[in-house]
Parts: sequence; C-alpha cells; structure tokens
Amino acid sequence: MKISFALIAASILLFTSNAQADWVEDAVKQIRADYNATESASLTKKHIKLDDGPEVAELTKYYKDDSLVKMVFTSGGDHGTATDQYYFKNGQLYFIFKSQGYWSFNPNGPEGTTIDTGREQRIYLKGGKVVRQLVKEVSSRDPNAINKLLAKSPNKPTNDPEAAMGLSNAGYRLLNVNSSKQLEDYLYQE
Repeated sequence: MKISFALIAASILLFTSNAQADWVEDAVKQIRADYNATESASLTKKHIKLDDGPEVAELTKYYKDDSLVKMVFTSGGDHGTATDQYYFKNGQLYFIFKSQGYWSFNPNGPEGTTIDTGREQRIYLKGGKVVRQLVKEVSSRDPNAINKLLAKSPNKPTNDPEAAMGLSNAGYRLLNVNSSKQLEDYLYQE
C-alpha cells in the first residue's frame, strides 16, 4: 500500500494547525482565569489625576500585596474619552482592554446632528506576543444606545500588530508614572 506524499503533508499540516489552535485556546483560557482572579481579588489602589489642561487624564494602579496587577488609564477631551485597562502577572502584561467613545458631526444629517461611536479592543498576550486580538465597533445617532449596541455586538478577530504593540508599549510606559507631573509628561510627550 502506497501512501502519497500529499496525504502525509496534509496530515502534518492539519496536526500542526490543530496544535497551534489548541495552544492559543489554552493561553486564552489561562489569561481569562488570571483576569477573573484579578477582578475578584481584594486590591489596594493608588490614584493619580491630571485635570489642568484641555484633556482630563487619570491613572489608577491596583496592587495585590506589593505587586502591581492592574492599571486603568482614562483620558479624554471634548470629542471623546478612552479607558485602557492593563493586566499584569509577575511583572508581565497579559491582557489589555481598551474602550473608547467619541462623536463627530453627521455629514448626512441636519446641521448640528452628531454620530456617536463606541469601540472596544481586547488584546491577549503570552510571553510578550499577541495570541488573540478582538475588536467591536458600533455607531448611532442616539448616544444612549451605544452601550446596548456594544453589548449585543460580537467580538471580531483582527490582526493589527501595530495597534497591539502601541497599547502594550503604553502600558509599560505607564508603569513609571507615579505623580501628576509624570502623568502630564506621559500624556503630552507620546
């Protein structure tokens, strides 16, 4: 009985693809478990606020014992806000959740009408590498509908390594922010 080379190659490719998919799913399960452990833990926090300029910025660092496990950075101005949540384990960033909302004038509506947009991005990291990146985005002329629309909207896989690396780098730079002056420097020197 002869086994063709194509059949062997296809079998190896299928096995490799399944092993890669299993590895990603295992990594995501662990990230979700670590996230849930952080969210349910009793944490102490340090809050830094900047509200002197055209933008408002706040950074809250959360600690379990003496270890930083989470940071929440919120910034915004007249046209929108963004909240970036960074999760750490053993000093390594493993999950980023970015939520942003903004508005713009509606070019197709009566003068002065606006369109509101909400966007969420989830980045799962293992060993400094992105293992999964999800995004959802909705728009509406009713700003009160954005949260409901986001809740109903499915996460869509995306591959934007530049955005993921930018958020990851921002999270690591925020580690060094411990005062309002440092927050101001971070905000205006990006």
